[in-house]
Amino acid sequence: MIFDQYDRIVVVNLRHRTDRRKRMKAELAKIGLKDDERVSFFPAIQTVDKGMFLRPGSHGCFLSHRSIIEDAAREGQSVAILQDDCQFLPAIVDFPATECDVFYGGYEASDPDDLHGSNIIGAHFMGFSTEAALKASHYLHRYLGCPNFEGDPQAVAHCRYDSKIRPPIDGAFVWFRRAHPELTTEFAMLSKQRSSRSDVADRKWFDRMHIVRDAARIWRDIRNR
Repeated sequence: MIFDQYDRIVVVNLRHRTDRRKRMKAELAKIGLKDDERVSFFPAIQTVDKGMFLRPGSHGCFLSHRSIIEDAAREGQSVAILQDDCQFLPAIVDFPATECDVFYGGYEASDPDDLHGSNIIGAHFMGFSTEAALKASHYLHRYLGCPNFEGDPQAVAHCRYDSKIRPPIDGAFVWFRRAHPELTTEFAMLSKQRSSRSDVADRKWFDRMHIVRDAARIWRDIRNR
């Protein structure tokens, strides 16, 4: 199974999103990871400061992923990172472990015919080898903390780079892979993002109104099933 290759399996989850935590536990149980000692829930970082991102939620999401990768790098371990809206597809059961450095367990690609060169949307299921975690730790630190950080050459070439704004975590991983072509990457459609009220993106009108919020939740549950 794909998770056999990782020392850690970490789920990013906001403390108050007990609904997502419960559903994620059910997802893990479906594939035999209910009592796996490698599994842990990371209390997602929340901030009101958007930093170098367009939204505070994107900033917090980035900091959460970076912290998990830094912890794995510090311990010399490989890590799989799941966001708490990850929903596994049946294909995951028979998908074997691989020896790649970076693994996408679900994605949307700007160019499906060229996944390695494509911009990838989504970071709800990511895997990093020990080497990739170490290099990603250094890269993600520079991503925000280095005053001389150079943007992705491909983005700069297409005039899509603003040095004052950083892409969210999925874009950061794309830039990281381009900066380290020596790392191997594998893509597989083993999961999707479950429809759920977002704490990162701007909320839909029906998530802001208490009177229809429960109806929206029920509708999402039906759609997910």
